[in-house]
Amino acid sequence: MAVNSSQGMILNSMTTSLNNNEQIYDGKLARDIWVYGSAVITVVGTIGNILSILVMTRKKLKKQTTALYLVLLSLVDLAVLYTGLMRHWIRESTGTDIRDTSTPSCKIHIFLVYFLMQFDAWILVWVTVERLVAVYVPHRAKLMFTRKKAATQLAITALVLMTINVHFMWTHSLVRGRCNISSQRYSYFVYTIWSWLDFVIASLGPFVIILSLNLAIVVQVVHLDRKRRRNSTNTTNKRTNTMTGVLISVNFVFLLATAPMTIYLSTQSYWTEITETTEGRATLHIIWACLNIVAYTNYSINFALYCFSSPTFRQELLKMFRVLSCMFKVYPSKESTDCTDHNDNL
Repeated sequence: MAVNSSQGMILNSMTTSLNNNEQIYDGKLARDIWVYGSAVITVVGTIGNILSILVMTRKKLKKQTTALYLVLLSLVDLAVLYTGLMRHWIRESTGTDIRDTSTPSCKIHIFLVYFLMQFDAWILVWVTVERLVAVYVPHRAKLMFTRKKAATQLAITALVLMTINVHFMWTHSLVRGRCNISSQRYSYFVYTIWSWLDFVIASLGPFVIILSLNLAIVVQVVHLDRKRRRNSTNTTNKRTNTMTGVLISVNFVFLLATAPMTIYLSTQSYWTEITETTEGRATLHIIWACLNIVAYTNYSINFALYCFSSPTFRQELLKMFRVLSCMFKVYPSKESTDCTDHNDNL
């Protein structure tokens, strides 16, 4: 049946209205993902990372080199949440982008976000290298990865990454009220060279290294576990296995959380056709919000992984809570044994 012009106008009007409502819904959904997802991840990550730092700096754990890496990892995780994720929460909640408030905030904020995310990934690389040496040649690991040497490695890594990211101080500035490239002469470097360089430094490079080293670690751990069952165990082996288990779980979540973003960024050039339509752009906004929330989860979940994979961590956490409970008791029982851990470091 043919549709007359009046009916056609009504149908077109209804279609336009439905499309507009869908676009509004898609925009609201992306905003809700940012607002509520960011709030939950920030709260959980803040509590978890602070508890991780307190436990890892206790007497029984802080002497281990791995603990130094994991304490710094928790500190950087907190910094990433409060610089990177908090910016998105503020922008979606209030409509204000902190990068657009002034030229210094534009330059410093974008520098910090890139540096911290890259540094976080390379801390995991270093601790994975340390665990690899620990499971293959444990006696040499004690000489190669002392706390002093580990601190030096981390300081050099941070310095190198800062140098790589220092270009933001002149390539970006506040332009017509928005944080953007300061001059068109930097556009090729920022959008072509730097985008791939950052992809390799922050995502692809650490991803490949951590995945490869973890496979080697798992192979050796399985071999040592079979050997251990045939022989008597000792405390050193148990401690090594515990810290290795912690690392493997942390690395697994890192790979799982960053893989979707890595795949998306590496295939971004093939998504150009989708961005040509309003519906396509709305869909990509939702995908982008989801991928970021998944990626930022990596910075908030390590405490749960430590509790799940390390009996030693759980024991020290319970001891710390007992100490705190004793500290806040007005009249602690003289016969109670729960307060015997008072002399341990918090």
